[in-house]
Amino acid sequence: MHAEARWAAARDPEPQRRAMLCAMSGSRQALFQAVLDRPAEDAPRALFAAFCDAQGDPYGAFIRAQLARTQALRTGTDEDAWRFYHEAGRIQTEHRTVAWTNGVEKFVESCRFIRGFVEEVVVDARRYLDHADEIFRHAPIRHLVLSEVGDLVTEIARDPHLEQLASLSLDNTYRKHPIGDAGLAAIAASPHLRNLRLLDVSDQGIGTAGLEALGASKTLPSLVYVNLTGNRFEDPREGYGTDWASSRIIHIDSTLPPLGRELEAKYGDLPWLHGPSRLRNYPPDKAEL
Repeated sequence: MHAEARWAAARDPEPQRRAMLCAMSGSRQALFQAVLDRPAEDAPRALFAAFCDAQGDPYGAFIRAQLARTQALRTGTDEDAWRFYHEAGRIQTEHRTVAWTNGVEKFVESCRFIRGFVEEVVVDARRYLDHADEIFRHAPIRHLVLSEVGDLVTEIARDPHLEQLASLSLDNTYRKHPIGDAGLAAIAASPHLRNLRLLDVSDQGIGTAGLEALGASKTLPSLVYVNLTGNRFEDPREGYGTDWASSRIIHIDSTLPPLGRELEAKYGDLPWLHGPSRLRNYPPDKAEL
């Protein structure tokens, strides 16, 4: 089915879904709770979108456009992904209301919509620890960006809310609060990050001891990408280039640098070292995770 046909179908939910909606006794809040309960799944979001359609709420069209973009990132074309990105942006600009964020903005510095709902938030680490319950009650968070982490990383690594994260980014732009080797070791040992696919620990003052802890970790089975730039070791990941016209990855050499080879000699295959040759998009778009 061409992109136009897929988009047309998405704009007119199938009769079975409409019948399901009519049969449901739940309210908008019940449908939203289903999204919160199953944050990784698309189906509850599509059902919520259909409910919005029945109410004449343009939020439904926005949700579907973002869901369509995610599908294009996973299995479609770059052209489709861009088309749905711009369609979602147009709807958001014309129709967004405060109801779309469900109040989560009160607890964070900024937030971003992914697959139709606030899925990514940026928040100071101390504030996050004080308000994690409220943040996760107000939005299906799967992408967390924490600033000013430093020594709080150990407490953060014990937070059970991390179970539903697909990505965790520690922002240390001003290099005042690095987590260091001990901090990365705490993350690598966390029992709550089994679903984590993307980890950003750039500019965190990490040395080879922290990198070894990450390589040895048995609690991060889903990890496929790690941003390690700006730390105290050579980059152990595969090298790659990009095509100037399309920005697509060019596989120059899938051979690991010496440090990467050393890590795999000790700990076996580490998928996050091989992102350029194994991932569809590199770095991965958070919307596809």
